[in-house]
Amino acid sequence: MIGFYLKKNFCDGWDHILFLIVPNILTTLYAALAFFLLSVVFNLESPFALLLSCLAFIVFMALGMVLVMASAENAAAIADFQMPTLGAYFKQMPKVFFDAVRYGALLGTLMVVAFIGVPVYFSAGGILGFALCATLIFFEAIFFLTLQWFIPLKTILGRGFVQTVKKCFVLFFDNAGFSVFVFFFNLFLLALSLMIFCLVPGPAGVVLSGINALRLRLYKYDWLDVHPENKTAKLRKKIPWDALLKEDRDNLGPRGFKSFFMPWSDGKN
Repeated sequence: MIGFYLKKNFCDGWDHILFLIVPNILTTLYAALAFFLLSVVFNLESPFALLLSCLAFIVFMALGMVLVMASAENAAAIADFQMPTLGAYFKQMPKVFFDAVRYGALLGTLMVVAFIGVPVYFSAGGILGFALCATLIFFEAIFFLTLQWFIPLKTILGRGFVQTVKKCFVLFFDNAGFSVFVFFFNLFLLALSLMIFCLVPGPAGVVLSGINALRLRLYKYDWLDVHPENKTAKLRKKIPWDALLKEDRDNLGPRGFKSFFMPWSDGKN
């Protein structure tokens, strides 16, 4: 399943690269502006500079997430072998605004807590200091591994904010290994983006990656609903992925190296 996920994600991104580049350019420009304003606030000659910087960072994260989350609708269309449109991206901004702002503020708050808490506990030293530092890092890791599923779940299932957050925890604890893999794969995509001026894969590519990952993973739950006798922990690991992914494999088709530059070479238009 992992191999097909990686292949499909790459093919989807390559075939619809324009729909990654446009959101990424807007997000990068916004991030550059936010970084400049944040540096101005941080360097203020005020005893409240750090507090104001933390609050500004959370606000910038909240608003920036609107640009990121707006690309999810197109990502879902791409993952479903449908045709995205640039218009859909801009139309999604007001629709996702409130959920995106809350999600971005939540992530921003977690980052601020880690930024302040980890150095403070670590510098305190002693067994208690190191224990508190390790505990904070552990819970921060769990939260980030869990909340990576928010945008995919919100886009595919369309539930409310609180329900989606709860579902993130359910999905993570039932698929911890896969969640860790997707998290580090997305970190790799972001690191790769820095080498390509954040044009691709970028944040939009990470959104596509998450939606592809969730979309394929949901086949597991569709199969378990049909086969309730296989819901024991041991049998849940024996998911017939080859059969479940057959339709997607057929839709994606064989993709040789030449097909990425000459799609007609594999019989595709």
